[in-house]
Amino acid sequence: MKRKKDKKIPVLLLEDMSNLGQRGEIVLVKPGYFRYLISQKKALLASKEKLENELKPLVLEEKIKSRETIIQKMKEQIENLVLEFKINQYSGVSKEKIIQALKEKGFNISKNSIELKEKIKKEGEYLIPINLGFNLKANLKIKCSA
Repeated sequence: MKRKKDKKIPVLLLEDMSNLGQRGEIVLVKPGYFRYLISQKKALLASKEKLENELKPLVLEEKIKSRETIIQKMKEQIENLVLEFKINQYSGVSKEKIIQALKEKGFNISKNSIELKEKIKKEGEYLIPINLGFNLKANLKIKCSA
């Protein structure tokens, strides 16, 4: 007598599992394994209703955490950076010049994020606050010389 194939069940993983997938992934498992995962609180049934009501906030929360981690690393990188500019009596250092210099270093920062009231027109070292989001501010060091 042939045995009927088990129908696989979609589940959302609540933790990384080397043989199955990453946390937040939806994978198909056999019913027996599904019961094991549920009993160990390692997965949830990924039904349409649950996806919309319960699981979307979990996935969104995970994305927010990973974005916050990326921004924290960016903050550290910016604070270890020193941008050097040459200034003369006609031109100062503006937000646009800072953005361009940051782009060349691999950072994509918007003009509104840089807290610079007016152009820097004098020689010296300056700490310019940059608002990165998630209540994180990085202090960018700028050296200006003639």
